[in-house]
Amino acid sequence: MSPTLVNPAVADARAALLELGGRESTAIAAAIEGLPSIPAFQVMATASQAARPQWAGLVDDLFERPLLKQAKAGLRNALMSTLTGDTLYRNVFFSFADAVILWHYGYTQERTGSARLDTAYRAMRRLLAGAETFADTALPAEPDVAYFHKLRRIKLTRDRAYPMLRRAGRLLGTVEAEVTQEKLHAVRGSILTSYVTFSAQVIAMARALRAERDAIDRNDVLHGLLAITSLLRTPPDALPA
Repeated sequence: MSPTLVNPAVADARAALLELGGRESTAIAAAIEGLPSIPAFQVMATASQAARPQWAGLVDDLFERPLLKQAKAGLRNALMSTLTGDTLYRNVFFSFADAVILWHYGYTQERTGSARLDTAYRAMRRLLAGAETFADTALPAEPDVAYFHKLRRIKLTRDRAYPMLRRAGRLLGTVEAEVTQEKLHAVRGSILTSYVTFSAQVIAMARALRAERDAIDRNDVLHGLLAITSLLRTPPDALPA
């Protein structure tokens, strides 16, 4: 039997992640490389190539719920965040919401109905509160604006945490490209990879804030990545109501 051929781009991206993340990052590398075997991930990857309304449908109700309204009030746009030194932009948090909506679509292909938004909203709240243990995490209280004022100040530059997140995103992008057969953009990658990477960042920052730390570390990034890749592997109906 001939050995399985490994895409050189995937192998290079994996090596770059393991070089920085060490043995602790082997599990997340394996999780990322295993995503294409999940039919729902293939749907997500393909759908994300289309315009957002084609897979998201109507989501106005979701963005009127407390978590998203408080995020909108408590986070700034990219320009103002850069000027004020914030590390979490409003559009990054909203990309987290889009990632969860796309996850739900990947499994159900539903674009209408409030039940799908209920499921997505509960998943977001659990991910913020429990990271990779989200499925067993009770629904927390709704965060207030002050929560997002603190979250936006969590630093990304210690312990080489952010470079490791970027390397994980590079691995995901090469894996996703094998599914879509689309050439990756040299700077921004793909929509799905951006959504997943931003989601891991948000979850990592929330984890650091829960621990009353002012910066994420590589362990936070690993937990954030494990959380969002675990979600991508989990059908919506497997989560508690």
